[in-house]
Amino acid sequence: MEETKQSHRLEWILMGVAVFLIAVLIGFSVLMYRSQRPMAQAQEEATELAQKYTDLATVDNFYWFTREETYFSLTGKDKKGDEIAVILPKEGNKIKVLKQADGITETQALRKTAEAYPDDYVTNARLGMFQEKPVWEVATTTENDEVGYVLLSFADGKEIKRIHGI
Repeated sequence: MEETKQSHRLEWILMGVAVFLIAVLIGFSVLMYRSQRPMAQAQEEATELAQKYTDLATVDNFYWFTREETYFSLTGKDKKGDEIAVILPKEGNKIKVLKQADGITETQALRKTAEAYPDDYVTNARLGMFQEKPVWEVATTTENDEVGYVLLSFADGKEIKRIHGI
């Protein structure tokens, strides 16, 4: 009789733990979905605008760039199959279309930064505008977890600005 009560008690405890874990998983999933929604919505809207007002046919990459202002950038191919980049300001209507052949690629920007700062870990790059010029912003971290940014000219890959020790 005593074993049956303990067995039932253990079943209820296990069931309670299982329900709690399921609730935590559902909550975490909802939180992750909601946290990604602004990025997905920005990408969706930027793609629609770029395809409406430029020759962008396919999108390969999306970038959210914030320095002096916020820009949404897309890289992909135009209707002729040429590689292009489209930079859209969050505010305003001045869309900039760049031929990828006229500048450096994301991969080249990452490589240039890694070569220039071999002690830093290069994490990612974003395309945007800085002082009215197209730039690649390359994010870095150090062994001490300090964050840094290197701005490279889209046109020639020259360093425009470095921010480090953040």
